[in-house]
Amino acid sequence: MRIEDILRHSPLSSLETEVLLASLLAKERTWVWTHPEAQLSKNQEERWRAWMERRGKGEPVAYITQEREFFGRMFSVDRRVLIPRPATEGLISVAQAWLKKPANNTTEIDAGIVAVAKVLHVAEHIRTVVDVGTGSGCIAISLACEDPTLTVLATDISEDALDVARTNAKRHGVDTRIRFLQGNLLDPVSDLLEPFLLISNPPYVPSERTLSPDVDRFEPSIAIRAGADGMDVIRPLLEAARRHPSCCGFILECEEAQIPLLEEILNS
Repeated sequence: MRIEDILRHSPLSSLETEVLLASLLAKERTWVWTHPEAQLSKNQEERWRAWMERRGKGEPVAYITQEREFFGRMFSVDRRVLIPRPATEGLISVAQAWLKKPANNTTEIDAGIVAVAKVLHVAEHIRTVVDVGTGSGCIAISLACEDPTLTVLATDISEDALDVARTNAKRHGVDTRIRFLQGNLLDPVSDLLEPFLLISNPPYVPSERTLSPDVDRFEPSIAIRAGADGMDVIRPLLEAARRHPSCCGFILECEEAQIPLLEEILNS
């Protein structure tokens, strides 16, 4: 079985086919394009057929390859964690700008999805970031890699998710610079004295929203859905942020339509 035959006859999109082939062969996608004559070994052919069967049943490509790119780096992922989305990369840029100059703003990071940044308390030179609901660790690790001067803490209610995050931190050489803490919302950092920026991509999809089958069947619902209005996690998270004396502000991913609900919480 040659690469050109697979590319020609694959039932998947060209992008998915190329990503899967690159992972199978441990090559870059550009190598796949430029070596159409390359022949798969018998073992590779068997794995390819198994992967096609899994994808045919709706399993996301990232869970098959067990990795996904985020902010220019590859992260290990499996069904214990949400697959990182390109939109969430916008949180990194917003956080970098906020740490230089804290300000209230709302940035569209995808269609109908925004990064909301708020200042809660004025403080100088904030160099600590707390990532709540870290999942694969992609946000916390990206920030640590981009700015070695940051102190980063990452929390998650799931110990399984934290195992994945720790693996990714080691993969990118920042495992000694990030503290991973198990617990709900800001509970693990309740005694944190340093002024910090809260950052989070929480679950915010309303419970009754119809999702694509690959998301609905394979990705962890706890990391996606959050009650009738999608605010069941955001609401207590923001209340905890307001109560925490060291939380100077937050950056949060949510739906644009949820902004009035968010403002209602902050103004209550």
